Amino acid sequence: MAAAPRTTALVVLPGLTSAVIAMVGPLPGALVFAIREDFAFSASDVGFSFAGFYLASAVVAQFAGRLMARWSQLTLIRLGLALCAAVTVTVALWSGRWQLFAAAGICGAANGLSTPAVNLLIARVVPSHRRGLAFGVRMSAVPGGASLAALAAYFVVGHGYDWRAVYAGYAVLCLLTIAAMGWIGPSARSSPEAPQSSAPWDGPGEARGLGLLATAGLLAASGGAVLPPFLVEGMVHGGTTPGAAAIFLAVGSWLGMGARIVVGVVSDRLPRPQLHLTGVVLSLMAGSFGMLGLALGEGAVVVGAAAVVTFGLGWAWPGLLHHAAIQMYPYHLVRTTTRLQSGTFLGGLLGPAVFGLAVTHVSFTWAWLGSSVVMAFAAVAVWGVVRRSQAVPDAERGEGSPVQKPDEPARQSDPRHD
Repeated sequence: MAAAPRTTALVVLPGLTSAVIAMVGPLPGALVFAIREDFAFSASDVGFSFAGFYLASAVVAQFAGRLMARWSQLTLIRLGLALCAAVTVTVALWSGRWQLFAAAGICGAANGLSTPAVNLLIARVVPSHRRGLAFGVRMSAVPGGASLAALAAYFVVGHGYDWRAVYAGYAVLCLLTIAAMGWIGPSARSSPEAPQSSAPWDGPGEARGLGLLATAGLLAASGGAVLPPFLVEGMVHGGTTPGAAAIFLAVGSWLGMGARIVVGVVSDRLPRPQLHLTGVVLSLMAGSFGMLGLALGEGAVVVGAAAVVTFGLGWAWPGLLHHAAIQMYPYHLVRTTTRLQSGTFLGGLLGPAVFGLAVTHVSFTWAWLGSSVVMAFAAVAVWGVVRRSQAVPDAERGEGSPVQKPDEPARQSDPRHD
């Protein structure tokens, strides 16, 4: 495969894989109005389903590092896709409230298995001058999954498809994605991750910095993860039709995808991690103000604009956060990506669960306000990391030692490992 097409495949296909797997999380929320025609499924059920997806993701992600020492990243990614395909076919044939919960948990485990492998694949084989773009595409997986779920909801509402058919179609999509991963080519297939030796700057300072980044990711994900499963029902509750709400979800998701890709390109041009983290702070503050609009706005236009701002600007931070982390801690990629990904997974668990309870027992208004406050706290936590990094010399932080030099070709491994 030529160098340019091979690099394009490495940039695009990991993000496509993550988007397909991430689609399962918001799918019950997007289809809840159709699911309720067959059996009871409350707002709390939507929240717990989405939370179960991320609970399983967070738990399994803790073990992903060990698995990557034995199996290649591509093997784990394909295994996750195959597991999602098998589970959703089962839901299409045998559906019920508890079956949806089980499917969310099992597919969440597949997400926790494959997502750290995708992050590590990008860090190891994508040239450093394209790595920000690759992470931007990869981190557009969640809004990408939400847009796919919104598209499914539109077909159910507008064309009369049964919601079970969506799950069956999703299984086919997983199988097609497995086949597409072969386009990466043998020269980019990565081997199992070798144990990494200690670097002279390893110590409590690095552990505290990475822990603070993981905490910030947890808070940010807690505030933002409620949009895919609850935006449609929240807008319907405020007077918007289900079809219009699904369109707003789709448009906001596309803008979120675009924002993550754009900031990824910018981060390749401005490689200092402090600048990336400053962008994370600005993104989170925009998301916090967007949540205020969802809570206090009136009318479909105002609420829709708030949703678009929250998706488009408030969801631009994940790629910047991960790109900054691997720049600041480049010598322990498995530990860095698993800890940071586990933090965002835990946020995806806690946010929807608490939000669903708040909607059930209080109101959508107070639930949106709570999410706004959480995103503001996340911005404060990230700013704390920026201040810490400015106080530590570059040599101690490991900055300036990227995983690959900008002109270095992508790392190649023996394809026999795959």
